[in-house]
Amino acid sequence: MQHAEQHHQQQQQQHSVWYVCAHRGSDFPLQDVLRLRKTCKWSRALFGADQLRHLLSQWTTDDELSTQAGLRWTANGQQLLTFDEQQMGVGDLLAALCVTEMGGWSEMSEAIELAGQCGNCQLPVRLTSADLHQYPNKTAYLAAPRVLAQLKMVGPHIDFGNGVTFQLFQYGNTLRAIQDQAGFEIDINPPLPPNHPYQQHRQPHDPPVRSRIAHAPALGWQLTWGARDYASVSSFVKRIVLDHFSGTHQINSTYRMINRHVDNNRLQTIVTQSPHTSGGMHHDINPLRCRLHFASSHPDGHRPSLRRVDHLGVLIYTTESAVFGVGDAFKNRFPVTYRLARAVLGDVISAMFFGP
Repeated sequence: MQHAEQHHQQQQQQHSVWYVCAHRGSDFPLQDVLRLRKTCKWSRALFGADQLRHLLSQWTTDDELSTQAGLRWTANGQQLLTFDEQQMGVGDLLAALCVTEMGGWSEMSEAIELAGQCGNCQLPVRLTSADLHQYPNKTAYLAAPRVLAQLKMVGPHIDFGNGVTFQLFQYGNTLRAIQDQAGFEIDINPPLPPNHPYQQHRQPHDPPVRSRIAHAPALGWQLTWGARDYASVSSFVKRIVLDHFSGTHQINSTYRMINRHVDNNRLQTIVTQSPHTSGGMHHDINPLRCRLHFASSHPDGHRPSLRRVDHLGVLIYTTESAVFGVGDAFKNRFPVTYRLARAVLGDVISAMFFGP
């Protein structure tokens, strides 16, 4: 019986139609698979669970196809996202192929990689049938901003400990994140002034977020007095992951006010560039080593005096272990952080910030 089943499977995989499907990858898209399954009875057996698993495996392991879908790999070759395909039936496999072939996973891949670096998820994140069922059908999946739809599936795999994950909860017409409690609502696409950088650089597939959710050392998950705006869904995820990491690990920091126009407006250029570039008000040079924060007020909330409106507060915090026996200068105690920050700030501002 087993031999007959294996022989049947081999015949399927030797069929000319299946050969084209299996070896042409993205040239044979899911819509064509669905059309063949619907209109040609003889072809349905060619696209059963085994064949769909093969197609899905191509999307997640083939360099060209995974790049096309935005499914990045880490620098050391670690896969970021895959599917629990062996536990999926035909319907689930078709859904997995749908969300993969739709692509656009680059922003969420960055968030997954950061969560993995911070110890909040095991890589690769393995999406299950239950994750795919966050949406009842393809139409509902496509109706939501793409990165938000992906977060609904990936969020439960970002684990903050004590049973808390980045799960999203539907509460009436509102959406809550992390905890299904009042105050943990997140506002997707909040109204922003026309000249606000998040409004000017708004991306429909990864829209801005407004939230009061924060994580504080020793206090855990808290709600800020006022809501914070984030450039996008993906930046919201990364900021929360980093805040949680900062609140649960040893952090060292240094702060100074610097004129934004020094060195040919270098700081002004950094903070006014698109928030979707690797910079802006929060510059994650190396998330687990060094992070720069630029603000027009001190981190404790005090506003600068009117005579210093041209100044920006530059805050650098790091997880690098301090070097002892080299004096008190920050750049000597944290040499790796100093080199990373200097690459962003430049020689002139670095000399002002760290000293000669």
